Amino acid sequence: MRLFLFLAVTFLVRTAWAQTCDSVTISGPPAGAPASWEVNGQLIGAGVELAQKVLKSAGVKQVKVVSFPSWPETLAAARAGSVDMIFSAAWSSDRARYLNYVYPAHGYQFLYVLVRKGNQFNLNRYEDLKGRKGLAGLGETFGDSTFGSLVETELTIERSPNADESFRRLLAGEVDYVFAYENAAYSEIYRRDLGDKVESLVTYPYRSDTFFAFSKRSKCGAVWKDKVGAEVEKANSRNDYFLLLKKYRTIFNEGQLTPVRNPVQ
Repeated sequence: MRLFLFLAVTFLVRTAWAQTCDSVTISGPPAGAPASWEVNGQLIGAGVELAQKVLKSAGVKQVKVVSFPSWPETLAAARAGSVDMIFSAAWSSDRARYLNYVYPAHGYQFLYVLVRKGNQFNLNRYEDLKGRKGLAGLGETFGDSTFGSLVETELTIERSPNADESFRRLLAGEVDYVFAYENAAYSEIYRRDLGDKVESLVTYPYRSDTFFAFSKRSKCGAVWKDKVGAEVEKANSRNDYFLLLKKYRTIFNEGQLTPVRNPVQ
């Protein structure tokens, strides 16, 4: 009898959760074209479209896309449960405390080392970064890798609150390099018309897999996580995400007919 009551209550709870989760709220980086970027207050991009597609294929009836001013604020919203799911999320043990990651990953990004034009240096070993001043954005993670440990314990790295400050300090010669994942690096350099002032080293110190991840404060993760994972596997077999990246790179490029000049000039 007790077992019957337990199963009945469990069924009712799960049914209520499923009904509540007919609508799922998602968000992601506001400046990471072609994966996601903000246009007139709305997030668009390859990551946005893929998230919408896999969620709807999994059975979600409505997907609401919301945008926050910065990536740290997006992560804070996920931590608080203000959004159900975020996309383009790299894994780290710190984030895993408040995010339930959907497996497998749907993409990856290389970490770019950006320098002032003409100030390239050889990056053949991690040790080549030692003795130089670097800058990384707030909220960026490098996982629990050997490289991540090096960043935290052996490199001279400061954190920047936003891209404006990162590029201002790099161009002013206050730092030797800036770490930026490829989508953010590409979109900011293109948008600010910095191609003749900033360049990337020819080698990359780190590659990060990117995931969908549900907030642990969202009940929707328990309902949809496994189903979304199954849909991601199907999407990966069709190479959906990388085809979408090509599509949205063109859209982003065509939308930058009048690039924003660097504010420090």
